[in-house]
Amino acid sequence: MRDEPRDADDDPELSAARLRGRRVALALVTVLAVAFIASSTSQITAAVFGFGFEPLPAGASVGSPEHLCAAGIQGLARALDRAGRLASVASAASDDDTTAVLRPGLSPEWDRADEVRAACDAAQGGPSAWASLQRLRVAEAQSGRLGRDDLRSVRSDVAAHLPADLR
Repeated sequence: MRDEPRDADDDPELSAARLRGRRVALALVTVLAVAFIASSTSQITAAVFGFGFEPLPAGASVGSPEHLCAAGIQGLARALDRAGRLASVASAASDDDTTAVLRPGLSPEWDRADEVRAACDAAQGGPSAWASLQRLRVAEAQSGRLGRDDLRSVRSDVAAHLPADLR
């Protein structure tokens, strides 16, 4: 008898090795998927319920970056609210029109927004407070579509970043 080459499918050792390889690959993909889902869930939960953000510290000394950031954000948020009321009265047709109506109402507070941002960049908890203010600014620009009541949660997010005495 002549030795004939055996089919790879007929070799039980080779079939078992392929099966083990498939199982290992499937286990690896499953572990990666579960890790991705867990990470996404924790990030979304933190964002939705406000866990993990660092509010600006209360009682910061006058002139400190924390105090300058908190006072600046409070003033900028009030200017946005004031300008937003004016824009809602004007009832602009598009976001660009709303922004054009908002812009004059933002002065003089927003003229020094770069100074406030610099203070917030140096303050503990400042970058997240600045980001919440920017979300409010974008929402105000879209308030023609959203409606003033829809901005309540964005405003409360900004307030949550401020110390209690500045809310």
